[in-house]
Amino acid sequence: MRHFREDHVSDRRRTFTATSVILVAGLALAACGSSSSPSSTSSSKNSSKNSSKNSSKQTSSSKSSSKKTKPSTTSAIGQSGRCRSANLVAHMVSTQGAAGSIIRTYTLVNTGSTTCTLYGYPGLQLLGASGQKLATEVIRTPGTAVTVKLAHDASAAFSLKYADSTGYGSESCPSSASLEITPPNAYHSLTLTGSAGVIDAFGGTTQALKCGTLNVEPVAADQG
Repeated sequence: MRHFREDHVSDRRRTFTATSVILVAGLALAACGSSSSPSSTSSSKNSSKNSSKNSSKQTSSSKSSSKKTKPSTTSAIGQSGRCRSANLVAHMVSTQGAAGSIIRTYTLVNTGSTTCTLYGYPGLQLLGASGQKLATEVIRTPGTAVTVKLAHDASAAFSLKYADSTGYGSESCPSSASLEITPPNAYHSLTLTGSAGVIDAFGGTTQALKCGTLNVEPVAADQG
């Protein structure tokens, strides 16, 4: 009977000891869990702060970049406008013949009070005695067009070349009574009469005659 009681007491001690070990282990795990939680929270806060700072830096960089790429504007103040037909006067200043062709030089004079510009090729039209349009084919001679700035009473010049009757035998083309000149980039024409407007322009061949063929160069500064 005594032996049985001693065994029973020994079993209770073992049970108590095992329970104590389990409790101690549980407390240790709880302590570890509570100590790691602040670290995780701190890490999360630091990550949030860093993300906020980076976002702020990127926004600042974006604003700075947008300021640098702001487009610039160019002022048109002081630039000369195109010359208008109402402020121009046309003249024939020279004519000469060479190897079956005629070369004439015409000028456009700015009579306006302000400076203006001309650029490109003039338009041309042959007119008959009653003002009717005659067959006219204008061929632009290849050349470098430049902007010509004309102050008051300054002039620009261009050359006009056409074939005469040489080599066309008995073929004939009508003579113009006047020449209509439209300044580059203009809408209204200037009309020259008299010798400056009389042109017998041939073109093509005897088998395929093209009357009124005119070769014109772009306007340039008048060197005369």
